[in-house]
Amino acid sequence: MPRDHHVRRALALQRDPSLPPSLELTEGLCAIARPDGAMKERIERRADPPSCRGGCAVRRFFERAAAEGADVELDVGAGYGRFARAHAAAHPGLRVLAIEQESARVARSDVISRRAGQGNLAYLVAEARYALEFCIPPESVAAAFLLFPDPWPKDRHARNRLFRAPVVTLLHRLLRRGGVLHAATDDEAYFAQMLEVMRGDARFEPAPPYERGEDERTDFEIKFLGQGRTVRAASWRKR
Repeated sequence: MPRDHHVRRALALQRDPSLPPSLELTEGLCAIARPDGAMKERIERRADPPSCRGGCAVRRFFERAAAEGADVELDVGAGYGRFARAHAAAHPGLRVLAIEQESARVARSDVISRRAGQGNLAYLVAEARYALEFCIPPESVAAAFLLFPDPWPKDRHARNRLFRAPVVTLLHRLLRRGGVLHAATDDEAYFAQMLEVMRGDARFEPAPPYERGEDERTDFEIKFLGQGRTVRAASWRKR
């Protein structure tokens, strides 16, 4: 269960019939979006890869965006959705897909989006790595944001960090030519790792860091800045 004191309230509020239809992508999703331990094990063994059943809501999201001539951008590990909501509001011509594994966070952000009438922002409740590998069509993404991913500061846990070479390879496959990967963190060691990973990847070239306005700061970023921490950001363009 998510570490959220308001889980039940958030999930109940999301089902409020007086709100517009939900923007959370759940209908028709294959089991990979919410994998259990056995599913993860099969995936990691590359055994019996899952397939969408009855059509995939994520696939339909990308098909609609392509039909409308709209670029799609990803917020990977969207947290409480503050950046995704502000980014979608500032760029109404975009389609923003926010990926977050904690359903209570998605529920809260989804309700805010629906109240604001945001039709260009959708949420996928899923673990980021599996969503990137199995749910997103190749070369369909204009930009991907990895903002303040969990730093896993202990050495023995560093392998759990999201920003590592295998995930960068997944993102390279999903980004279209000229697509941009944006990252930000308050953790100096993690930022050094990000730079090292990208320095050795000839598939990308450095790009100007994305400048986020006050509205686009994440909840975690606001907390870190209030503690006097330094935020570090970098961007890379797919060659």
